[in-house]
Amino acid sequence: MPATDESARHGAASIAGTPLRLALLAALLLFLFFGREPEHTRLWMAIFQAGHAPLFGVVALLVRSVLATRTGRSAARVSLIAFGVTLVAGAATEVLQGLQPHGDPSVEDLLRDACGAAAFLLPGAVAGRRRAIRLAAATAAVVLLAAAGVDLARTVAMYRHRDRALPTLYAMDGSWWERERISGGSSRIVPNGAPPALAAQAGFPLARVELGSGVYPGVTFDEPYPDWRAYRRLVLTIASDLDAPLEMTVRVHDAAHDQRFADRFNRRLVVAPGVNRFAIAIEDIRSAPDRREMDMTRVRGIVLFAYRLTQPTRVYVGPIRLE
Repeated sequence: MPATDESARHGAASIAGTPLRLALLAALLLFLFFGREPEHTRLWMAIFQAGHAPLFGVVALLVRSVLATRTGRSAARVSLIAFGVTLVAGAATEVLQGLQPHGDPSVEDLLRDACGAAAFLLPGAVAGRRRAIRLAAATAAVVLLAAAGVDLARTVAMYRHRDRALPTLYAMDGSWWERERISGGSSRIVPNGAPPALAAQAGFPLARVELGSGVYPGVTFDEPYPDWRAYRRLVLTIASDLDAPLEMTVRVHDAAHDQRFADRFNRRLVVAPGVNRFAIAIEDIRSAPDRREMDMTRVRGIVLFAYRLTQPTRVYVGPIRLE
């Protein structure tokens, strides 16, 4: 009889706590839907993406705790139902994000949701089973959480390689941690693609940049090392095997850039046949925006582009460095 009373009290306490669990569940889902990274960088984006796994792991545990207030279901069955409910909630949040003007729904995020939910539910689903089963479930949970964090680990490694390369911002050598941060749009980038004579004249390998025709064909260098205060010059090496000079523009912007032409650094470069070395004073970059000073601790991008090319052409780009 005392045991029965104790079970009744436990059941009543669980039922009484259900509204609190539901409120916490709603709060977590609202955070997922409305929460945004503090800065729009690859690292913060990777942190938020990896955070889907533990967040939906907690959501799954809350769902299971609500379902467990009903008797007559095994732990495995309750966990399976909780997993399904959590996955439906994750899919719903992705659909709702797709309906927002700046939303970014992602199948990968839904897979991370599934990994987190499964990882957090597995140990409880096999509670009381043989030791070998519990060990296998724990191992599977660790593997699922590790899989959800692969992109974050890769991003952290990319940042470490980037920081160690200073004062070189981009070596243009085709390494994977640079490919992550260089995009060409209609342009194609071929590492070590320069004619031997030009590479010998430059004294180091050059990447061939095949510029497509268009209004602004060029190359975007995303997230260079952000703090340039300790340096005096930005140095670019650009070579050409064309018969005539080619006009290009180099642009630099920081995290506060408002997308106006006057709110960034822009400079026209005349690329003559042969090897050209362009040295740009950091002070010129810092003072370029018309209404403020550029934040030289939060430089976010460099763009090298031509203007209104009527036909494809090519240039050769060497390491981009700070001096």
